[in-house]
Amino acid sequence: MAKLTMMDHIEDTGRVLQRAYDERTDYGKDFVKLLTEGDYKKIYFTGSGTSYNAMRVVRNTFVELLHVEGIAIEPTVFTYSESINPSSIFRPDQILVIGLSQHGDSLSTCEALQRAADEGYSTVGVSEQLGSPIERIANHYLHLVCEEEQIGPETRGYTETLFQFYILALEVAKAKGLIGREKYKRLDADAKQALTNYATIVAESKAWYAANADELIKMQKSSIAGYGYNFPTAQEGRLKFFETFGRPSTAYEMEEQLHGPLRAYDADNYIFLIGGNAGPEFNRMKDIAAYYRRAWTEHVFVISGEPFDATSKDLQFSIQTTPLLSPIFYTVPFQVLSAQLSEAVGIDTSVSPVKDKSISGHMNH
Repeated sequence: MAKLTMMDHIEDTGRVLQRAYDERTDYGKDFVKLLTEGDYKKIYFTGSGTSYNAMRVVRNTFVELLHVEGIAIEPTVFTYSESINPSSIFRPDQILVIGLSQHGDSLSTCEALQRAADEGYSTVGVSEQLGSPIERIANHYLHLVCEEEQIGPETRGYTETLFQFYILALEVAKAKGLIGREKYKRLDADAKQALTNYATIVAESKAWYAANADELIKMQKSSIAGYGYNFPTAQEGRLKFFETFGRPSTAYEMEEQLHGPLRAYDADNYIFLIGGNAGPEFNRMKDIAAYYRRAWTEHVFVISGEPFDATSKDLQFSIQTTPLLSPIFYTVPFQVLSAQLSEAVGIDTSVSPVKDKSISGHMNH
């Protein structure tokens, strides 16, 4: 069987999303039981790279659906600099630390879980790889059903992680009585609709790239900005650009890009704005997009499923989703752009440019 390309993984994601939906009882039973029976009031979410960006999205989902105090934090910061319960408001058994490493061998994430366990806090290790170090270190384990990716830049795993944790948070919220029957049915229907629409999102992202390829391939520096639920999406988009296409890229919260970074911008900057969902932030984004186009650069691209006066550079999805699920959709254009730009300039994303990984922090014991 031929090795999947980066684009193949993106297009294959719909299949594992369906698997995550269908198999929730199998992989999620112990996790749902843990959070339902436990009285967790504060949850740390940690991971590195793509896993950290995913944990930032998951944190937002858990805060919204489970009403916990959630903190997304880099694992090394957690291990060496974080005071876990500084005010002593919470009992130790009310604090949970969830560490995500898709391959299960990230040294920094494993060390964060080890520190939490050593200090008497419950831990959950999350990975796709069964029998990995993170599974052995953590008190509890959650298996990702994204399946092993065959290349370094993670796309399928990122998207499936967001969806899997949404499904699990929904089940916990129902089991704990935090949402009623009707709200559960509505949120579950939102998930099923996202499954149905995923292929459309990929197709429209590919068409958007094709329509703008001549301009996009000339990109030498870029920035991505998003509000709220999609600030982590901007960060993941930046990471995908940089680790594949290799051109400098930055990510900002939408308003923060206006405070300082603009001093370094010029007409050659490419600016991507994630529109998110309707509301005050979306309206503000439209004003910001017009400002960038008027005062700074012609290379401004807006991505949104909401109705707006789109230009030929913009990606206006034909379908919409909820704020909680929107990061699943809005990360796809950046995955597609990273894959297809790399292919266009002859960068093989299946080959890592990092030859010596001895310092990269992967645990092998």
